[in-house]
Amino acid sequence: MSATPLTRALRGPSPTPRTAPIDAFRLAKQWFLDGRRVDMQQLAAELGVSRATLYRWCGSRELLIGEVIWAINERSLQETRSKSRGSGRVLITRVLERSLAQIRSFEALQQFVAEDAEYALRIITSKQSVVQARLIEWTAEFLREEVELRPDIDLADLAYVIVRVCESFVWSDMITGAPPETDKAVKIVDLLIAAAEVQR
Repeated sequence: MSATPLTRALRGPSPTPRTAPIDAFRLAKQWFLDGRRVDMQQLAAELGVSRATLYRWCGSRELLIGEVIWAINERSLQETRSKSRGSGRVLITRVLERSLAQIRSFEALQQFVAEDAEYALRIITSKQSVVQARLIEWTAEFLREEVELRPDIDLADLAYVIVRVCESFVWSDMITGAPPETDKAVKIVDLLIAAAEVQR
């Protein structure tokens, strides 16, 4: 996935205290949290730039909203992890259980998905999504820090499967029409990690 000026600004120190791509991100994030539609034309007008400039900064509306959702999600994950006790598989499943419940109760995200479920899920769960890619990276790092995997288990593959399992149960009402069952996702992830880690 190619990096946009916004992605580079979010991932590294800015050469100046205030950069325009970051301004676009901050405003879009505020609109998202307020339940306001992130419209690129309105956003460009608010920032005083052309739509072409805004698209050059952010890549697309989908990428911009993905960056916003991931930033909110990452902060929530980090806070949940810092407040959770335990280690190893126990810690991972505790963080997962609390995080999945928070996702389904997050009002701004609920509203976004309700407005256009297909579009929202494409941003949140598709392989082109920055949200899914970053979540897989985050999960892989969490696993690396907390569990010792068997040598025949690929860390990236396990992280990918965990994320996909969680997506399937968290958004099941939008995907299959079945009610969300985050507790089932946690149980399956626990089984996956238990089977993949070195047995003492």
